[in-house]
This record gives sequence, C-alpha cells and structure tokens, in this order.
Amino acid sequence: MSPRELKLDPDRLVALEEQRDFLLRSIEDLDAEREAGDLSDEDYEALRDDYTARAAAVLRSIDEQRAGMKEAARPRSLGRTLAIAAVVCGFALIAGFVAAGAMGARKAGESASGGVSVRQTPSQRANECIPKIQSDPPGALQCFEDILKEDDSNPVALTWEAWLLSLTSQQTKDPVEALRLGSLAAVRVNTAVESDPNYSYARAFRAIIAYRNGRFEEAKDYLADFRGNNPSAEAQQVIEQMGLDEAIAEAIRTQSEMESTTTTATTTTVPSN
Repeated sequence: MSPRELKLDPDRLVALEEQRDFLLRSIEDLDAEREAGDLSDEDYEALRDDYTARAAAVLRSIDEQRAGMKEAARPRSLGRTLAIAAVVCGFALIAGFVAAGAMGARKAGESASGGVSVRQTPSQRANECIPKIQSDPPGALQCFEDILKEDDSNPVALTWEAWLLSLTSQQTKDPVEALRLGSLAAVRVNTAVESDPNYSYARAFRAIIAYRNGRFEEAKDYLADFRGNNPSAEAQQVIEQMGLDEAIAEAIRTQSEMESTTTTATTTTVPSN
C-alpha cells in the first residue's frame, strides 16, 4: 500500500495516535514510579524496553500514515515548526532575563569575579547553568545534574533540564530516543512545579512540553493553570513568543476534525454479509 493510501485511512491513524498517547503516558508513569521508589530497577528496565520498542513501531506507522498528506498538513506542520524555531531563536533573550534575575538576586557586596563573596544557593548556581543550554548543551545537562545530586528537588535545575531535554527530543531523529527524552522532560517539569508552585518558568514549560509531546488537552489545561498563578512577565513572554495559545487551539481543532472524519467514515460504512 502506498504512503498516500495509508494516510487516507483515518481510522488507522486515530488508533495509532491513541496507542502512541497510551505508550507516552506509560513511559512517563514508569519514570515517575521509579523516581518515587515504587518500581525496582529490573522491572523498570524490562517495562521501559517493552514500551519503547512498541512505541517505535507505532511512531513508524504514524509516519507512514502521514507521509501521503504532507501538502495538506503543511499549515499545521509549518505552524509547529515555526513555533519551535521561535523558541530556539528566542532562547538567548530568555536566558538573558534569567541571568539578569540571578544577578539582581545577589546581595550587596557580592561579586561574581572577586571581592566579597558568599556561598551560592543551588538555585543561584542553576541559573548560571542556563546560558550553557545554547552554547554547550552537554555541559548544561551535567551542570544541572550536579546540582540535582545535591538538591534533587531544586525547581530551577529541574525546570531548565526539562527544557533542554524537550529541545533535544525535538531535534533527534531516533523516534525511541525522542520518546524517552520527551517523557523524561515531562517528569522533570512536573516535579519542578510540585517543588515550587510559584516558579513561573516551571508552569510555562509544563504547558509547552505537553504540547510538544502531543498531549494537547493537557497543554491547554496547563496553560490556564500557568495564567491563573500570577506568572512573571518573562515567563509570559516565552508563551507569547511561541504563540502557544494559537498552536494548542489549532492542534486540538485538527485532532477534533480527524476524529469527526473517523466517526463519519465508521457510521457510513455498510458491513458486508
């Protein structure tokens, strides 16, 4: 069957996307259970290997289904691509806001390069890791990990490590690795929100990551939650730069149209005797 014929089967595509969502949730739950100590390393590895192998097969099938309608899907795909590009291009500005905030948080008499000095908190050190995301991603990841070894619930390190993992998941060509990184990003940012509900970047990134992971209704709820918790102007600007409201609305509308098409196709099919 050709890619176009595969793509024109809406029932099959919806079923595959439901399987994908289930596997994403399952992998996310595995990571959360392991971090909570409710799952042994052996069970975690076995279940993760099974889920990731199944997810890889599902993702390949979804790609085949979508290949034949590249032109028709271009507006949505282009919108998502531009949204991601806007976030990447705007990162220097975002990092600048955070770095400025960290600088402003220093007490009088402190110095980054000499003079009177005091011991930095883990959050202050995590803020200094953030610019590395753009210039040295592996170094940034190690920087955040070092802080989390000392303070495993540090909201700044958790939030920005989640951001880095999510960006990386968008760029990797390996579908299994993309799935793993996206799921881990979701776990990290959820933990950050629980650790510090007032850290606006954590709530903002939770909505963005849910959107990137294809969990559009959750992204919509997270975005409403973000706005309902007096977000900082800098975090709000990230949302606006992405056009996240419009992107989520478009994704939900497209998903609804596909489901409607599937329902219509199902109800108009006459079973053979």
